[in-house]
Amino acid sequence: MKKGTITIVALSLPLIFSAAVKSEESADWEQVSAGINLGTLGGLIRERAYDSDPGGRKLSQLDWQYRNAAIVQGSLEWDAISWLSLGASGWTTLARKGGLSDNYDWLLDSQKTWTHHSTHPNTRLTFANQWDLHLMGWIVNEPTWRLGLLAGYQQGRFSFNAHGGSFNYGNGACTGVFPDIKIGGYKQQYDVPYIGLTGLYRYQNFEVGSSFKYSGWARAEATDVHYLHGLIFTDKTRNQDFFALSANLGYYLTKNMKVYLEGTWNRTTNKKANTTVTFDDNGTPGRVSFKDGAGIESYSFLTTAGLKYSF
Repeated sequence: MKKGTITIVALSLPLIFSAAVKSEESADWEQVSAGINLGTLGGLIRERAYDSDPGGRKLSQLDWQYRNAAIVQGSLEWDAISWLSLGASGWTTLARKGGLSDNYDWLLDSQKTWTHHSTHPNTRLTFANQWDLHLMGWIVNEPTWRLGLLAGYQQGRFSFNAHGGSFNYGNGACTGVFPDIKIGGYKQQYDVPYIGLTGLYRYQNFEVGSSFKYSGWARAEATDVHYLHGLIFTDKTRNQDFFALSANLGYYLTKNMKVYLEGTWNRTTNKKANTTVTFDDNGTPGRVSFKDGAGIESYSFLTTAGLKYSF
């Protein structure tokens, strides 16, 4: 799929230059636009642990859920020439947001359902943010519609903390509650070079647009801290699959100013990662590494409303 995608992009490049020559006189797009908007973020971050033996069955899964986290987002776009635009955007959470974490373990080979489970309702998304730099090469650049190829690089970061909670171990043989202290912390960072398609259409004062991104080269790093046991798990992946789809609807209040709504869905598929475990054995620190000992995955949905001005 990756080779095919690159081939499509390469074959499409001559179309960009050809269409740009035809549309250079007719296009009437502003050179610079800036946007600011507010919205909410929700999603799921997931970590897995796998057996190091051949077959690598799943031993553990840790889910960090969050929703309705308030964010602020900004964007800047420059139409450098008739067939090429440059853009930058980014968002960040405005405050901590409540969430939920669940930890499941499968410690018996013969049992398909989990044997151990702990849940932590007092979980916080401490912060999340993302920045994005991209180029847009326009195959079609007309006054009422645009269609182009997209290439860029984005980085996203998420951080959580969990306090207290309850546990059910050994298929119910041992149950109880944790003390109301910090139990665990988890961070993920994604670095994603991507390609894709983008386009928009305008009818009178209304405008609709959409973009699709794909990457088979995403990199992810995660750190999982177990405070009660003094354990730190560090996971790293390479060449991970990433998909994103966004759509927006805008209305021009004036020639240069529009209000708009936008939704963006992001998905990073699970991939096994190399993991390193750092521990303290009765005052003696140690470290051990496992190939394909972990898994990293996430999805999120961002909804925003804002204002964009062109000048």
